Amino acid sequence: MGVGTPQLRPAGGAVNGYGRTHVKLRFGFALLLVGALIAAGCGSDSKDSKDKGSTKTTATTKSTSTATDTEDKDKALASAKKAFAKKSGDIDLCRDLAMKYISVASPTSSTDPKVAPKQPKGREKNLKSAVKTLKTCQQIDTKNVDVKQMISSAYMALNQYDDAAPLLEEIAKGSKGDSAPNAYYAWGLAAGNAQNYDDAIAAWTKFVTLSDPKDTRVAQVQQSIKALKLAKKQAATPAKTPVAATDSS
Repeated sequence: MGVGTPQLRPAGGAVNGYGRTHVKLRFGFALLLVGALIAAGCGSDSKDSKDKGSTKTTATTKSTSTATDTEDKDKALASAKKAFAKKSGDIDLCRDLAMKYISVASPTSSTDPKVAPKQPKGREKNLKSAVKTLKTCQQIDTKNVDVKQMISSAYMALNQYDDAAPLLEEIAKGSKGDSAPNAYYAWGLAAGNAQNYDDAIAAWTKFVTLSDPKDTRVAQVQQSIKALKLAKKQAATPAKTPVAATDSS
């Protein structure tokens, strides 16, 4: 999934990461829905029968694969719960439990690139459980950057941009080297969607400064900075109150 021009109001977020492909925005993605079209009288009965049988077998295989993947994730989550319950002060076990919640909340990859993966049941509940677990992890290790990244990612997936933005700001300002551009990019996304225009403009301006000019996101972000400045100006301009018509009679 490619990332288009960042918008002010995303529709949601993927669970992991902050790079080019992990925050789902309102970019107008086109979903290519492929169906089996059988025209009356086209082809022999035997061919139609084979096609239907093949389609049914493929669907059954995909369903079985998805069910198996979900079962595996549930087992891994149950195992992680038990491990952390036995040793609740272990940051690695805490983080692992949060990752298992996130895994259960993540859709299974589709074998057909033309078909969008379905969101799993209980996605929001499991993401909230991940956030709760990660807050416990923060109490164990307040300086753990991985935990901050994970919780901010979960907040983005839950559309809780006001909660994600401060964490991503902290991560961005503490980042160095190759990780810095992506960190400022992520902060800009969260701040923009929280309608904190000043922070979003500052974050994305820094992103442009730090990024390789060949990075395709640079031109997109520059356009978004202009849009943010316009939105800020419009928000600061008081709406004109319409003059009520007077009765001259």
